[in-house]
Amino acid sequence: MRDQKFAEATNRGLDMDPRIVEHAKLLVNYCTNVKRGDNVLVEITDEDGLELAVEVCREVASLGAHPMIVTCPTEFTRALLESTPLGDLAVTPRIVVEAMRASDVDIFVRSDSNTRFLETMDSKRMAIRSKAMKPYREEFLKKRWTATIHPTNAHAQEGGMSLSEYREFVYSSVLRDWKSEITRMKPLKDKMDKVSEVRLIGTDTDLSFSIKGRIAVIDDAKLNLPGGEVFTAPVDDSATGTIFFDLPSVYSRKEVTDIRLTFEKGLIVDYSASKNESLLKELIATDEGSKRLGEFGVGTNKGITRSTKNILFDEKIAGTIHLAIGDAYKECGGTNKSAVHWDMIKTVKPGQILMDGESVQKDGKFSWE
Repeated sequence: MRDQKFAEATNRGLDMDPRIVEHAKLLVNYCTNVKRGDNVLVEITDEDGLELAVEVCREVASLGAHPMIVTCPTEFTRALLESTPLGDLAVTPRIVVEAMRASDVDIFVRSDSNTRFLETMDSKRMAIRSKAMKPYREEFLKKRWTATIHPTNAHAQEGGMSLSEYREFVYSSVLRDWKSEITRMKPLKDKMDKVSEVRLIGTDTDLSFSIKGRIAVIDDAKLNLPGGEVFTAPVDDSATGTIFFDLPSVYSRKEVTDIRLTFEKGLIVDYSASKNESLLKELIATDEGSKRLGEFGVGTNKGITRSTKNILFDEKIAGTIHLAIGDAYKECGGTNKSAVHWDMIKTVKPGQILMDGESVQKDGKFSWE
């Protein structure tokens, strides 16, 4: 089968990894179920992702649908944030909202040639732009959408790997038997749907919150590829205690490390970070909803074995949990609303996840495993 796929790629006249073809087919046929007549927007962040984007378009076109590639280079984004007058940054750009509105499907491919291009950008300008883009994100969520990554040297360097190592890392987490993965995640979903209180215990951490009446969702790799998490929405006013996130969190390509949050009655009452604390401060202050939790998730993807400072992978590392401040997912029954949704990750080795007082996971191992 692998030889056949390699021949298929070679016949295209491309010296490419045959797994790119597999990746493209998965995005089109499994993740977004593209149909004849669909208008499909394929977004890439740099031209390094063109190889995968072309294969996606080839598959889309073969189904009688209509693809269009849109590139948003990192240098363009930097120039826009630097050059736009502050007042105009708060204006939602109609052109991007209308492009999304005209689409039936959006396939977003992160393919950065530079992952640190916003490292020195003013946090205030980034927060203003994030708030202005909320209508775009809302329109995006109405579509059949998925997000993924194409291996680039920049992403490999960020993850501390060579490009060939990083390709193995990406495809081992993406090209999985997703039917089997869903079966493996179901006991956790069933448990989360029944319980009321979650308590997280670990290094510098003792945090409790309610998920009573909320719905747990299995990440089956359709909205994000790779998938591999079970997530829900905490009750808005329930979080009490402190949590320390030992893995770096990245927002708009800007890294924040050693985040510590303290909650009382659902609200963040204290916070700190050892790096880029100013961005943490700006985002918490964005609106009322950004001071509360919008998501609680448990990572289950055993193909993801290390942090690469990329939320698409890091939040799914088996043996981790993540919490997001800000907007809650409606499919979970969440009610918190915000222009922000920012995931922060913590290892639970050592540590425990308790649900209604019962240890569901200890040091990264589920009680039923």
